[in-house]
Amino acid sequence: MDMHIVENKSKSGKKIYRSILLRESYREEGKVKKRTIANLSNCTPQEIAAIKLALAHKDDLSAIGGLSESVELHEGLSVGAVWSVYRFLKHKKCFLTFSR
Repeated sequence: MDMHIVENKSKSGKKIYRSILLRESYREEGKVKKRTIANLSNCTPQEIAAIKLALAHKDDLSAIGGLSESVELHEGLSVGAVWSVYRFLKHKKCFLTFSR
């Protein structure tokens, strides 16, 4: 299987339509077939370039460089527990008043 990006342009009157697709080539009963994995038309050029780079180095992503150098991870606020308690109390018809 081979994944690649295909850029299509079509013209209708004066309007030019552009689509960018992530496609996969595969063989079925000896014939080469292609299927669309994702429509990338709404992605930024930087995102598309990053996907192309990842596909070019898919066998050895370490060649691209470590993500830890360019990505910062931050844990956001957790509301799951509070939401669960709220839904439980609402289901039991309990109402709480919070004061500051």
